[in-house]
Amino acid sequence: MNCMLRGFAILGLLCFNAVVSSARTLHAADTNVAVIQAADTDVDVGSDVGSWWGRRVEVLLAVMSRCPDGRRAEARINEVLAKVHSIADVRLMYIAAKNESAQPLGVTCKHGDLECAGNAQQLCAAYYGRHGHSSGTTGGDPWTRGWDFIMCQNKSPADIGTEELAERCLQEAGFTEHRANLTRACWNGPEAGPILRKSAAEALRRKAYKSATIFIGGAYRCTHDDAQWYDCPGGSEVDDFVATICATYFRYTSMWPEEICGPEPPDVSPTA
Repeated sequence: MNCMLRGFAILGLLCFNAVVSSARTLHAADTNVAVIQAADTDVDVGSDVGSWWGRRVEVLLAVMSRCPDGRRAEARINEVLAKVHSIADVRLMYIAAKNESAQPLGVTCKHGDLECAGNAQQLCAAYYGRHGHSSGTTGGDPWTRGWDFIMCQNKSPADIGTEELAERCLQEAGFTEHRANLTRACWNGPEAGPILRKSAAEALRRKAYKSATIFIGGAYRCTHDDAQWYDCPGGSEVDDFVATICATYFRYTSMWPEEICGPEPPDVSPTA
């Protein structure tokens, strides 16, 4: 009987330790979720997504869709992504003021109603370009579909926010008919207002008042405003942003992908 009781006690202790270990693991994952974006199982992963262990550093831009400074910053980041696409995940949040009387979206945008519409279009394209099933055909890289939609719109800045440009950019960015229908229903329907207000609230919470304000791995990185780059610890050139992304990736994975980032610098540390 004593042996049986001791056996139950040991089993209970082992179970408790397992629970504690799992809790610690979950806490660590929650801590890093804003920094390293794991590949979501509900995301259409395409054929070449998930390379480099399926983990990506978030590059977050606070912008306004019709803002020239925002477009210039996006062009710079586009050059960065050309080098580190496999380990980076770009996301945009939109600077706007909550205004319940401004229907149908419930926000006021600095560059007018067309900008609010453009913000909503880009948010919807970013979401439905990646999530949901695509009825067979992938249609473009799911990690860049939404970004390609934005790059397409930026080529016609005077038309950002119009339905005509948005339709053209859905095609250019490789949206399948099914994904295009989902995206179109998003920006024309009741979903657009809440996601735009949520995005504006995030920009406000992060104190991102200038278009564009850039964060990498959850940390503030740089501002571009009035055609100037400033407050950019680490620099504002393409290779400077690449270095930050590579260092952040290494810090959270202890892996240095030389095929993307080049030779590992002697002073880089996974615990820095």
